[in-house]
Amino acid sequence: METLALRKWVVRSEPELTAEAYALTESGGAETCGCEECFNFAAGRHLVYTPEVLELLDRLGIDPLLEADVRHDGRLAPGRHAYTVSFYVVGEIESGPVSCIARAGASLCTSRESAGCGISVGFASAEGVPRPDAFLGLPAVRLELGVVVPWVSNAPEPQGE
Repeated sequence: METLALRKWVVRSEPELTAEAYALTESGGAETCGCEECFNFAAGRHLVYTPEVLELLDRLGIDPLLEADVRHDGRLAPGRHAYTVSFYVVGEIESGPVSCIARAGASLCTSRESAGCGISVGFASAEGVPRPDAFLGLPAVRLELGVVVPWVSNAPEPQGE
């Protein structure tokens, strides 16, 4: 078990078990969805993961091409789109928030932390959340990344959220 301290989280992880689970995973969430926004993410993901993020994913045993889930959060500006990307890690949150959602008065917001270059990171409990089959029966933590991806698809760019 390895311990990782990242911003306000301390996570205990099993990188070898995580890598074994990813080896059993056939494709990432962006490829399995089929919508144009996810196709765009898959086509542009190599443009947004910084060397530091790739190092973090590697340290945790995560294959950066096999995200569990991708959510298009909306168009920020022409050619720029916000996405939330989720990965799973075998392990547990030792300390820090167990959710990437924070309540600010009557509204909800993210409790992810900036990792620079327009990327935010956060960990959340995977309890009660659907997860890839390879992680079923294992203690798991969800890693969320907030990223900004350029619109690289040949399809018309969505105008709204």
